[in-house]
Amino acid sequence: MSYRVVSACCLALCLIFAGAGMIQAQMGGDNNGEDTKKEEPKKDEKKGDEKKDDAKKDEEKPLTHEEFEDLMDDIKTAWNKLKINARKKMGDKAAEAADEIAKLAPKILRYDGKVLEGDEKGKKARDQKDFKKWVEELKKQAEDYSKNAKKSKWDKADEAKDKINETCGDCHDKYEPDDDDD
Repeated sequence: MSYRVVSACCLALCLIFAGAGMIQAQMGGDNNGEDTKKEEPKKDEKKGDEKKDDAKKDEEKPLTHEEFEDLMDDIKTAWNKLKINARKKMGDKAAEAADEIAKLAPKILRYDGKVLEGDEKGKKARDQKDFKKWVEELKKQAEDYSKNAKKSKWDKADEAKDKINETCGDCHDKYEPDDDDD
């Protein structure tokens, strides 16, 4: 026999065994899937509950400096997309970016940073009324922007965009450290 015939036979056998292995895997192995298929949903249910508990704990846990910086980067990225799509009058895309900002805004409340100036200096930023107010305003204005951009009401959308920018700037003025202080 030539090496080509032997190679073809070996390849055919490999394909047959691979197919049989796939069939067996789909059937659930040696026990024909009876035990494993019944147990899997129970395990998945437990994992789902554990994931929900973990997500809830994450929502309550303060953000590390790195997590907060990542969050701010995500908001900045969404803000830049909003501005670009607003200039192009691409309502759905701009609204999508605003929706992302509105979704991310509440996470800012987990910021563990401190007040940098004034009577409250050194206290937790997230405990400050103005900090909470700015986060709520950011979310509200992003939602307003989204609603108006989807309807191509650009005057109202632009007003909301200006308020988003103002809200972010006011908060950064009080709570963001200067780069030259490092």
